[in-house]
Amino acid sequence: MSVALRRYRRATIFAVQFVTAATPLAVVPFLSLQMEQLTRGSVAEASVWTAVAAAAPAATAVTSTPLWGRFARGRAMSLLLSSTCFLTASSYVVMAVADGAATFAMGRALQGAAGSGILLLLAVDRPNTRPGSGYVDLQQAFSAGCLVGPVLGGWAFVHQSFSALLCVAAAALFALAIACALFFETARFDLPQRCRGEIDISEPTTGRQLGRSRVLTVAAMFGTAGAFGFIPFFAEWSTTRDAVHFDASAVGMVHASAWLAAIIVLPIWSRIIDMAAATRSIALSLIGSSAACVALSISTTAHSIIAFRVAHGAFHSGLNPALYAGLRRSEEPDRELVSARTGVTLGQILGPALCGVVVSFVGADGALVTAAGLPAIGLLVLFTVRGDR
Repeated sequence: MSVALRRYRRATIFAVQFVTAATPLAVVPFLSLQMEQLTRGSVAEASVWTAVAAAAPAATAVTSTPLWGRFARGRAMSLLLSSTCFLTASSYVVMAVADGAATFAMGRALQGAAGSGILLLLAVDRPNTRPGSGYVDLQQAFSAGCLVGPVLGGWAFVHQSFSALLCVAAAALFALAIACALFFETARFDLPQRCRGEIDISEPTTGRQLGRSRVLTVAAMFGTAGAFGFIPFFAEWSTTRDAVHFDASAVGMVHASAWLAAIIVLPIWSRIIDMAAATRSIALSLIGSSAACVALSISTTAHSIIAFRVAHGAFHSGLNPALYAGLRRSEEPDRELVSARTGVTLGQILGPALCGVVVSFVGADGALVTAAGLPAIGLLVLFTVRGDR
């Protein structure tokens, strides 16, 4: 394969990742406002549909990811990547033309069922790349989308161009679907070949390797739950701490700064993952995330809140690349990557749910304490792994 074609393929993968990250993040911050419009101002009905639409992509992703993983084996990359682009674009079109909350929620559910998360992950998991490089690059594209998405969404909502933004994103994905069909015409999703020094499948370590994979996935799930758990309540919490400096726009800028920090430090994470075992890299991410949440919970000034929120984003950004790099040595890496992706998605659901329960009893401060405790639990789970990986 020529160098130019390899570059085109990587650029296409990262472009798909960027669009599929930016578009949902353009929608989520304004989901409740959109639902109020679609329910014609009914506050109670809008609240219910907001919750349904918010959870729909994660719920369908959890159920569809294992199915996509099985379907991907031996299939043409062009078919799989084009399919996920077409399905995701279709979900954006459904949301753009929706005249009711139920239709909009169906579009969100189709978005989660499109399989982009696992298919893009499998596409960069090639045997001739460094253990963490492809995953780090993919995470950078994801972080860039998360940074740009809310900015575009805010502009579109203010100018009443929300549907137009979704249509533009759909058109971009339709174009990328054609690019995937062209650039990946002869490529297939095959099981990666083992590199020198990796454990041979004939060795009697299958049970131990499987146990390690599950431990890494569970630890990352708790870390993800902590990272996503306090985000829905951060605006409320920061306002109570410093209402003068933290209005809605300021809170948005703080979150954007955290994603920007992730983009900047991910190359550093790539070196850490290459030099250290994945287990140690995951442990570093979990320790840093937990410590940043503890520091946030006792912060009293705007400057310290911003600094520790950015630090949290920087530490959490290395979690997923380290997890995927650690699973690459598994006997069946494609299956383990599917399980890991499902576990991370579950963390995105469990975190806000647990923090929401805590908030209802002790307030927004409890969300940060819970967010600090969940990575700590993941760290304890990680301690059960013996040996480096």
